[in-house]
Amino acid sequence: MRPCVPLLVVVSLAAACARSGPPPASPAATSPDFEVREVTLENGWLFTKLEIPRTPAGRKPAVVVLGGKGAPLRYAGIIVVTFRQNWASLKALEAPQRPPGEPPPPPPQNTVGSWLLAAPTAKTVGQGYFQLITSQAHDLSRVVDYLLTLPEVDRTRIGVMGLSTSGFVTLQAVAYDERLSAAAVVASCGDYLQLLHESNLAMGGKPLDLDPTYERWLRDEEPIRHPARLTHAALLMVNGDADLTVPRSCIERTAQTLQRAYARAGVPERFRFVMFAGEGHTLSDSAQYEVLAWWYRWFVRRPAEDRPDADAPRLL
Repeated sequence: MRPCVPLLVVVSLAAACARSGPPPASPAATSPDFEVREVTLENGWLFTKLEIPRTPAGRKPAVVVLGGKGAPLRYAGIIVVTFRQNWASLKALEAPQRPPGEPPPPPPQNTVGSWLLAAPTAKTVGQGYFQLITSQAHDLSRVVDYLLTLPEVDRTRIGVMGLSTSGFVTLQAVAYDERLSAAAVVASCGDYLQLLHESNLAMGGKPLDLDPTYERWLRDEEPIRHPARLTHAALLMVNGDADLTVPRSCIERTAQTLQRAYARAGVPERFRFVMFAGEGHTLSDSAQYEVLAWWYRWFVRRPAEDRPDADAPRLL
């Protein structure tokens, strides 16, 4: 079951995170090189699209691409999976219409933070954002359920990648689902409390004083508190040290905590952390190379020794 997310939160964040409405009709193929397959899951809640390379033959690795572009993975023989939630299906849950002539209630004012981390009070800054992240991570597990039914998918090589908000979803998904064997996370971190304290979208360095119930929930969810939940997967973490949205302090604490956890688990080679000097939330082409090389290492199983050509399809 998906975790309960307040309807007001869902409605306010859905427009920024997903399109609604039915998927287009599924063509048999858009290229002689791969098959396109579209399905709906969870009674129409999840629209899922697969791009399945025709070569090599046999079972293939699959990567759920939450953020970035999947064409380079597809060209490497990896099944590219994307999904989105059908927010239109929630319209039936909206509050009944007001009586004629009754004015609408005033909208809550965002007095703390900005954009998706904004909240009416400092006690709940970022609450709706992290509720949405955990909900999407649980939905991703439903997509994995479906992938395991397909004869084209190698069940030992299912991964996920994301950047920014989708990177947070990626970390949560790996913590929730041990069937994910590899992941790439760009411009994100797993230290939620430090993020809310320092991010320019939240408290911006001002003291953090969360509602106790909300804070306990965050501590239970944030990957930095439970790093052993991630060590089953090969994990790449890529960031810029000048990122104001995801500050350096929470990036470094996340990386150090995960590095120690992977070492304790006896698999230090499964974790890689790359920090680009002088780069912010939007990273250079070097990040694209790191991510693509990671998938070649763990899923294609041959070295990616050469950087992609300048005109090659972009991954990020």
